[in-house]
Amino acid sequence: MQTKTFKPSPKYLSKLRLVITIVALLILAGGALIGWLMSLDPKIGASGFRTVVIVIAILDALWWVPGMLLTGPYYRSLSYEVQDDEVIVHVGIWTKSVKHVPYRTVTNLTVKRDILDRWLGLGTMDIQTAGMSGQTGAEEKLVGLPNAQEVYELVVTELRRFRGGMAPTAAEVEGEPAAVLNAILAEVRAIRQALQAEGAPNAE
Repeated sequence: MQTKTFKPSPKYLSKLRLVITIVALLILAGGALIGWLMSLDPKIGASGFRTVVIVIAILDALWWVPGMLLTGPYYRSLSYEVQDDEVIVHVGIWTKSVKHVPYRTVTNLTVKRDILDRWLGLGTMDIQTAGMSGQTGAEEKLVGLPNAQEVYELVVTELRRFRGGMAPTAAEVEGEPAAVLNAILAEVRAIRQALQAEGAPNAE
């Protein structure tokens, strides 16, 4: 298969900046609330309220401005490659990171959309691997995809092909990561029953 490359949607950059701004406003609102509660003390009064709000606003701006400036380079650094044997994720501003996720290690694929994703028409594809099984989170995330379902189906198709026509392990149906464990458990039970059956004549 020819390598297919995907980039996050420009709307993902808007989402990053929106999230940073919402967090900054929440911090500022929290600072204003603290200042108002302090101003109820006659010794502090309105001047104390203004001081608290100004200090919180300055501290808020010290991370908000760099955060807004860095979202652009971070967004531009993101790219994803779907190959015939692995998925590759490129990311990084100062330190460029190239992460390889071989299909042989993939145990689960999911497409997720939070409230902002649904509003902006975006999606995230999580790739979980054998090394991450039983842990929270995913080995790798393909974020900001405008065509998350299309990328998901492409990776599932390549997983099928890579595994010789067998269905990808727990990849087709979201929410069934235990399918492989159930199959293994059934096989172990069958082996145990076979061993018990062979050992029964010896016991007599």
